[in-house]
Amino acid sequence: MGEVSLFIAFTAGILSFLSPCVLPIVPGYLSYLSGVAGAQAQPKGFNFKVFLASILFVFGFSLVFTLLGASATTVGQFLRSYQDIIAKVGGGVVVFFGLHFAGAFLRPNFLREILGFSAFLVALYLFSAINQKLLFDLLGIVLIVLCLYAFGVHEKLYTQKRLEVKAGGIPIFGAFLVGTFFAFGWSPCIGPVLGSILLYASQQETAMQGAILLFAYSMGLGIPFVVAGGLLSLFLGFVRSFGRFFGVVELVGGLALIILGVLLTTGYLSMLANLGF
Repeated sequence: MGEVSLFIAFTAGILSFLSPCVLPIVPGYLSYLSGVAGAQAQPKGFNFKVFLASILFVFGFSLVFTLLGASATTVGQFLRSYQDIIAKVGGGVVVFFGLHFAGAFLRPNFLREILGFSAFLVALYLFSAINQKLLFDLLGIVLIVLCLYAFGVHEKLYTQKRLEVKAGGIPIFGAFLVGTFFAFGWSPCIGPVLGSILLYASQQETAMQGAILLFAYSMGLGIPFVVAGGLLSLFLGFVRSFGRFFGVVELVGGLALIILGVLLTTGYLSMLANLGF
């Protein structure tokens, strides 16, 4: 597996952690898992109880995500004869996820802008003899985005699905079970990014590659979570100060997913992998 693939998956995990619908609720998760409220955390110190709970929590969702990665690749192998079609459709879906992550669907002029971009691509396709296959692939992406938008998929992505934090905590080893539940209760931010990585995993050659890809994503999401668990007091201060950068995280993450989707659709991502990156 190329280094670019692992880097993409790991970075996607970090972006998921820093997203505005994940980072602010991490302290609540940690308090719920360990029974240690933020105010009780040792000032600027290491909290072993919260640290252990966070490790078990990360292990829980990492196990589920890794198995999902292997399953996605296995399904992709059964559909190998349709790989090109899956890559093109999947790339369009990833671009749709990227637009959602960047908040494009919240813009009142989004539909007019995407239709204008479509008309521009059609004009280039009709009057240009240069790389018309690329233009055709981009038109396909736009068509998929418009179809998903017309069916209201973007509205479903904004539905909150996450754990309700209650006081009192849970038994320490219950954190593993909560981690597995978290893996199936994707929030609006994690769902599109994770779905994009799963689509990418479906294009891998072996189930092991798909599992490794999702494990890399899990580490990108999980390592900051474990660090936050060990240094809870410092992390609370970080959350308060980082809030002003949420817009940047959404924009960068959205653009990254859009680029990933375009590369997947056009086949350039496979070319990078074949070059050993």
